[in-house]
Amino acid sequence: MVARDQVPCLAENVLTSTDPMTAFIRAVGLDSYACTPLIHGETLIGTLGFGRRASEPFSDAELQFLRTICSYVAVARNRLDVQAEMMATIQAHETLAAEQARLIERLSAQPANTDLTMIAHEIAQPLSAASNYIVVVQRALEGLGGATGLAELSHARAEIDRCSQIVARMRRLLQSGEINAEFNSVQWLFEDALRLVLSGRPNAESIVTVDVGAGVSDILGDRVQLAQVVANLVRNAIQAVATHCAPQVTLRARAAGDWAEISVEDNGPGFAAGTFPEPGVSTTSGSGVGLSVVKRILAAHDSDVWLGKAVSGGACVTFRLLRRDAAVGVAGAAERALVRPD
Repeated sequence: MVARDQVPCLAENVLTSTDPMTAFIRAVGLDSYACTPLIHGETLIGTLGFGRRASEPFSDAELQFLRTICSYVAVARNRLDVQAEMMATIQAHETLAAEQARLIERLSAQPANTDLTMIAHEIAQPLSAASNYIVVVQRALEGLGGATGLAELSHARAEIDRCSQIVARMRRLLQSGEINAEFNSVQWLFEDALRLVLSGRPNAESIVTVDVGAGVSDILGDRVQLAQVVANLVRNAIQAVATHCAPQVTLRARAAGDWAEISVEDNGPGFAAGTFPEPGVSTTSGSGVGLSVVKRILAAHDSDVWLGKAVSGGACVTFRLLRRDAAVGVAGAAERALVRPD
């Protein structure tokens, strides 16, 4: 009950009570029992109870003292949980980092393989994000262990898990051209991509604006791969405006018939030639692989990517995805076409 309501509970005169709630306390010979929830930040860790056999009830001063003890226990318990999760996360991160290093070593020892290079490029992004989350927790542990420690570690674990999903889904895409099609919220897609990009660029958060228009329903596609598409485009835009005195990047979604048009605009210098660079060529001091990944993933989603000029004068990169309403309508029409009249 204390854990459910997260409110301290005091039971007195238990030995003379017939309340079934105090049956266990009565069975072990306690006459007074004070139970307090262990809460750190907004996280419930557990409960801690103190019992007294004597018939003398707890005084107000004693109850205050016991609840003070509980607050210290909650901090200590949270710290131990964070440390345990920290070690497990770091081990998982180091294992994946070692796998990535071996992959890059194999790539360097053989002729260029575009498919493997794409996988290595995409793995590096969530690994970097996971590293940033882990650093935040390490710094917190140097103090008292912040209440957000476990949350940060859960983000790190999520990014490490993303690495495994990227490898599996990219391999499936490259081998068979298949994707994991599912309905996804555009808002969620943007949030996931920005979390991946901004984890290592906290100062860039203020320059990125999200604009989701009315009527943009869920879209159909592979959520892991589409998040990589958006993350790649936003990352390139942030790099393009790095030297601008007032940098701006806008992530926009608009309904366009059966499609949701998604664009990333910036007020940087744009592309000098007015076209995308050749594969392997970067205009932002990167590897030049990101755009190839974007095109490959979007092609599997029956889409392409277009380069235009933003109102601000920079680049505007756009692609489109099938909206949920349209996808359901197409599926329904297909089913009706299969039904033959008697």
